[in-house]
Amino acid sequence: MKLLTGIGWFEHAQRGDKTVMNNRTKTLWLPALVSLTGSMAWRLILQRSFPQSQPLLNHAGLPLTYQLLWLTALPLFGAAGAYLSRRAGGGRSTGLLAALFPSIVMVPFWLALATRMSHPSPRQWFGLFCGVLNWIVAPGIALSLGAWSVLRARPANNAKKSMNTRTRTFWLPALVSLTAAMAFLTISTLGSQEPRIVARGWATYVVYIPWLLTLPLCGAAGAYLSRRAGGERRVCLAAGLFPVTAMTSLVGVLTLTGQFVFAKPQWLHFSMALLFGVIFPAVALLLGAVRFAKATGLSS
Repeated sequence: MKLLTGIGWFEHAQRGDKTVMNNRTKTLWLPALVSLTGSMAWRLILQRSFPQSQPLLNHAGLPLTYQLLWLTALPLFGAAGAYLSRRAGGGRSTGLLAALFPSIVMVPFWLALATRMSHPSPRQWFGLFCGVLNWIVAPGIALSLGAWSVLRARPANNAKKSMNTRTRTFWLPALVSLTAAMAFLTISTLGSQEPRIVARGWATYVVYIPWLLTLPLCGAAGAYLSRRAGGERRVCLAAGLFPVTAMTSLVGVLTLTGQFVFAKPQWLHFSMALLFGVIFPAVALLLGAVRFAKATGLSS
């Protein structure tokens, strides 16, 4: 009986209560993904543009000056998340959660690190404290400062329907696909740090191959959410392929500004980067997205 009740609740959530799901998506998940993607993209630009620092108090992998540059921009992303949440009709608590999402997602990671310390020492505890300070506390304060000015205002209830449609059919699915791809890449990268793997020269393959195998899931997620929201075939494909679009655009900007330079011979390394960084990931994403892009419709 309990199993049948659970199945009935799941079918009701899938088919019946569309308003609740859309409201939660518009007021929390989309604004949270905007805040998270913006903050991580800005951090990635800083990490690719400037040398890493190695001291114990390394400001989360960046020199102090550039860590401060990252924190300085966080109020803008916090304000963007809170604004989108309030514009969609979310309350103050929901808007604050959306703004603080970049800090919230780091809490389980640092809790896991704290529990996995085999032989805790003052140096390890100090490093853990610095990590929590630089990844959770300081960013949370910066994001809150940006969100506070928005949360004091009344929520806007006059959002345009065209914006909501574009958000549901493209931006939200695209951000889900991008976030999933970056999460899988992070997990794959962490798995490549074994010294014996790096010594044998397999680090690149250990990072790349598992990530490539997970990309069809990311493309399928983006295309499915787009089709479910009523998106056309080309919109579904664009949402599923968004990780490649976003990363190609970022590398293009860094190349044009001189922050990203291909090794010599440049034509060879450019061709390899195009093959392994664009074509292969695009094919993998497309394999997952094309099934849902071909679908005639999905019941809500």
